[in-house]
Amino acid sequence: METRSGTDRGAPYEPTSAVPPEKASVVEDFIDIFYAPSTVFARREKSGFWTQLLVITLLTALFVFASRAVFSQIFDAEFARGAAKAIAKNPQVTQEMMDRMKPMQEKITSFVFYVITPIIIFVTALVVWLVGKVLSIKLTYTQAAMITTLAWIPRLVGGLLGALQVLVMDTTNVTSPFALGFSPARFMNPDTTNGKLFGLMGSLDVFALWYAVLIGIGIAVMGKVPRSRGFAAAAIVFVVTTIPLFAFR
Repeated sequence: METRSGTDRGAPYEPTSAVPPEKASVVEDFIDIFYAPSTVFARREKSGFWTQLLVITLLTALFVFASRAVFSQIFDAEFARGAAKAIAKNPQVTQEMMDRMKPMQEKITSFVFYVITPIIIFVTALVVWLVGKVLSIKLTYTQAAMITTLAWIPRLVGGLLGALQVLVMDTTNVTSPFALGFSPARFMNPDTTNGKLFGLMGSLDVFALWYAVLIGIGIAVMGKVPRSRGFAAAAIVFVVTTIPLFAFR
């Protein structure tokens, strides 16, 4: 017999007798997800995710635009570190060659900053769906995308705090993408720290972990499984989607 979705030892879950989810606006989703995430996931179990995703994408683009100056200097520092490694590994690569590549790479990177959020959400949703298949948790891809979209909402707070730091703090010495975040990597020197360790520590951002917890709750609610299974699935998703951040640094 199934347990009530999102719980470990709830009363029996009977789909035919379940209370219909309450109606709510998208604005309420963005508020309620902070203190009643299970309720939000339950009422959006059969909903589309495009409106919420559009709002998230636009707000993220706004934060990126507000922080564009510091992102430019972070790119300069990251490019310099990458160029130094490339030249050290291959003597045929010169600084002049790297300098010619820089303008195009900077344009591509700037564009990616604006569009990366929905891409991450879609890719993470695919991983959620696949992990659900492996663990015999019934989720459609649309539900997986709704879970990852709603779970992303608190990360907007992280984006807002990053943009505010750019406006009120001296960021002239910021040379790392993690320097404005809320992970252990914020307090580490990117020039002297092992790249893989630096990437791993950067992935342990407070808002990234919050995102993972909400994915676990969403899987439990929409997949109608105990919350422990939802968190287990979310842990797998977190590891799979985090590895690229540090494995190839």
